[in-house]
Amino acid sequence: MMIQSFAPVMDIPYYYPCNFPLIHEVLLRQGSISSLALLAASRLYCLPSCADNGLVKPYFHKLDYEEPIWEMYGQRELGSFEEGKVHMRQHIGEGGLFLATGTSYHLPYCEDYQNPEYIRKHVKPGSRLHLVDHWIAVYGIDDEHFHVYDPVPSKYIGKVSQEAFHEFWKGNQSIPELAPAKRKEKLRTYGSMDVRATGKLDSSGYREMLTQALGTQISEFMTGRTITQGERSYHFGQGVSLHLMKALQEWEEGNLGNPGNPGNQPNDTLIAGLLFDMRWSRYFLRDLLQEAALWLGFPLDQHSVAFDAIIERWEKANQLLQVSRIKQRADWRVQLTSVIHQLIADEWRWYEALRSAVPQEACFNRQMAPRTENGYRDALLRIVLDSCRELNAYHNTTIPLDKGGNAPLYGRDGQLDSLELVSLLAVVEQGLEDEWGTGAGAALSEMAAASLPESPYQTVGSLVDYLERQWLPDQEEDAG
Repeated sequence: MMIQSFAPVMDIPYYYPCNFPLIHEVLLRQGSISSLALLAASRLYCLPSCADNGLVKPYFHKLDYEEPIWEMYGQRELGSFEEGKVHMRQHIGEGGLFLATGTSYHLPYCEDYQNPEYIRKHVKPGSRLHLVDHWIAVYGIDDEHFHVYDPVPSKYIGKVSQEAFHEFWKGNQSIPELAPAKRKEKLRTYGSMDVRATGKLDSSGYREMLTQALGTQISEFMTGRTITQGERSYHFGQGVSLHLMKALQEWEEGNLGNPGNPGNQPNDTLIAGLLFDMRWSRYFLRDLLQEAALWLGFPLDQHSVAFDAIIERWEKANQLLQVSRIKQRADWRVQLTSVIHQLIADEWRWYEALRSAVPQEACFNRQMAPRTENGYRDALLRIVLDSCRELNAYHNTTIPLDKGGNAPLYGRDGQLDSLELVSLLAVVEQGLEDEWGTGAGAALSEMAAASLPESPYQTVGSLVDYLERQWLPDQEEDAG
């Protein structure tokens, strides 16, 4: 039993996770236009994001977006190998790919195949790796073999013996030596995934989703959200760049106090990790820009070329760090900080230019679930930054939005006079009403023009603090 006319993509860039090519093929067979670039963008892989400990990875589910392109509607753990084969034959007989999860440790064509290093790298002290199951697609089955598609990282399509597939399908939890490994998701035996398009995309719909992906990327990067959950904070977009700059400044200050022992600087590992890993999100954005340029044309083709130069500069900054640490060149920390500071500023200006080419209202849909306390603050920060951006565009003000919540507004270090402040607050008031309904920001500009102290308006962050205390919808009314 075999799926007919199955000729999947095999040349996958190395930075894509193993599930995206499989999802791409499933969506194509469901009649939806798809691309790896858009799939990655739909899960915000293009958006720089990191935890406050420096761990760089996508944190899609910590933001408040609906699934725009595809969704996983079934994660099953079948009762036995034989039961699994029954489900597999039924699925393939209907013309669908069967997505199975297991362990690459038992795939004969894979580099991990019975490799002791696979065990060691997951259980060694201090390992930052989390143990996850590996996805493959089954497109055929006969009495002796399974026919599988596994492009990342093995670039394999072909036969696997039933015995080898059985060992794979038992999963990582069947390997006793991996018991101490860290896990971020449930590991399954005889696991399978069901995936579907949230809506079939024709040419028009695909262009619209590319536009929404770019709009969401621009909005989230320039807002630079920080979300706190428990004792951990997560930075997004420009917030990651600011987190890196803060670490560099603390690094320089620490070196001044301890010049003879630079290897023990507390932020050394954090900075090296950020610089190395921050490149990945930009690779995904490059792919999205190239795909958008093909479908949407000018001027996105020009923005794509300009972004290639920015990526090259991030790579050179990482190389400067690695080489300078080895050779211990004089003043290399000062040089690196200067290089990155200029790069962050130039990347911000690139985003400002890209923003003019993409409709501002084009973004993925947000979830309608009630906001958490942190969610309200995130929304307020977005509203204030968007209002500042509008003021800069139409009133020729120069609020430095690349500083995020630290951007000065009013007072001794501020960029606005009293009339400009009133204009800003009027725009914020409208944003509050757009978000939460009429009255949510009532009379904000009038109160600002009266006798309120200037302190709440000194920076974007202080204004958000003030709004959070004074102008949020009354959450207590919704309780009980």
